Amino acid sequence: MTIDSAFSKPQKLPVTQIQLPELTEKGIKLWLLRLDQTHPFISGNKWYKLKYNLEFAVDNGYRTVLSFGGAYSNHIHALAWAAKEAGLNSIGVIRGEPEYAANPTLSDAQEWGMQLKFVNRQDYRLRQDPDYIQQLCNSLPESLQPVLVIPEGGSNKLAVKGCREILSEQVLQHVKPESVILACGTGGTLSGVAVSQPSLNILGIPVLKNAEFLYDDIRNLIQSSGEADPQNWTLDLDGHFGGYAKCPQDLTDFMQRIESECGVPLDQVYTAKMLLRTLQMIKQDLIKPGSTLLALHTGGLQGRRSVYGSKN
Repeated sequence: MTIDSAFSKPQKLPVTQIQLPELTEKGIKLWLLRLDQTHPFISGNKWYKLKYNLEFAVDNGYRTVLSFGGAYSNHIHALAWAAKEAGLNSIGVIRGEPEYAANPTLSDAQEWGMQLKFVNRQDYRLRQDPDYIQQLCNSLPESLQPVLVIPEGGSNKLAVKGCREILSEQVLQHVKPESVILACGTGGTLSGVAVSQPSLNILGIPVLKNAEFLYDDIRNLIQSSGEADPQNWTLDLDGHFGGYAKCPQDLTDFMQRIESECGVPLDQVYTAKMLLRTLQMIKQDLIKPGSTLLALHTGGLQGRRSVYGSKN
């Protein structure tokens, strides 16, 4: 397999208009770009974030890619498949207990050849520490060397490069949005979208509590990519709904409503939170009535299995 086979250009992605009474009441048009349909396994924004990282790995003779994630990480899931397709070894450093290996996400990753290394929360906090990362790489056998380390969530300058390609001119001409809205985890997707569309307002909705750190992380990602910060982006910090991977009943109810009324499946970690918070902001007139909005469905539907089981 090759990079081209793993990252063949997605076909034209659908853009779905979300039609709900609370939108009609405010005269707002809300469109959803279906990045969840980019690829069956390299889902949503992960396709764009991993594309140039794995191309770099192959072009520069790396044998192995190593990265970090939680037990239901979309990034780990996508990386395992993409690495297999590119002919690379993969290692996932997973926060949590070895028992998590039996869950659907990590079972897939192992089936696709990823080696899992489970670490406690204290060690996982060292995932950005150069000495810790070097120690991890040095502990691997010679047959896996050299190793390319990709940050948690895949967010680095190569991810920013890939995420610049998310919004096509065709989509923008069709929707003509005043603002683009997306969920944020590590900030890589927002960074790429922001620098690619300096004339648009970009609103990021972090899915983690206490996500003020993302302001600096996004600025640093943009700077690392060699771009000037267009300063066209902002964050709303009230869309975490209890914290990362928390799924309260109102969020589950909302997911079911959108799937029933709009025919769109959502993931509970990212896109559902982003859309529910967007509707709250519309109701509170924090978003100008009469606006046209383009939201990104960033994929991650494999993670629904932690809520609905393996068949959803």
